[in-house]
Amino acid sequence: MGVRSGHKTSRTPLGVYNGYCIIRVTEIEYERSIFDSSRFSDWPKRKEIHYDFCKEGNEKKPSKHYGSWASNINECKECIDNFIKDDSIYFTAEERQKYVYKPNEKCDYGYGYDSLMKLMREHQKADKRIKILLEDRLVDANFHSWAGLLSKGDYKGYEELAAKECKFNEKFEVYTHTMRKAIKDPKRLEDGLNKVISDYLASQGIKDTSVEVKFCEEW
Repeated sequence: MGVRSGHKTSRTPLGVYNGYCIIRVTEIEYERSIFDSSRFSDWPKRKEIHYDFCKEGNEKKPSKHYGSWASNINECKECIDNFIKDDSIYFTAEERQKYVYKPNEKCDYGYGYDSLMKLMREHQKADKRIKILLEDRLVDANFHSWAGLLSKGDYKGYEELAAKECKFNEKFEVYTHTMRKAIKDPKRLEDGLNKVISDYLASQGIKDTSVEVKFCEEW
């Protein structure tokens, strides 16, 4: 007959160790059916087994399982011991969905200066565990340089990089209306406007400005 899904995952609780339940995770990938390309055969193409763990009582809640990917039970016990010593080593799917994947999907993996600064402020206030998840959010969105600076606690370098790479590009149009005579020296007007605008922005506390005024033909 065959199965419609080409992938199957099963989770089997194997007992409790130091307050955490060890979970055997079996993943099977099936071959596509040679008779119907929309279905899969009953023959496994690939079978992998690894071991995760969860807090006792969360055995039937896969989203609350910690992904240790241990290769055997003893290795999983070591992971549990290490997790008890430092709770920032392993994370649940629920946590990654909340702090990494969902926020990135919401902003379509795009970050500007304001959103990067907001994330930095969250990082400054967060505990060690959440800090790592926020860094992972940036890595997931391919903002690797920013994630590296956060992991080192280099907030000044982070802000300087954001200011350099994520500038605000705004366009303003200026029209001149002169009677009987056109402006004789457009280049001089361009230079004057550049200076006036730059001086104004500086007076408003806006640093590192770049202003470009271009002369256009008659309209």
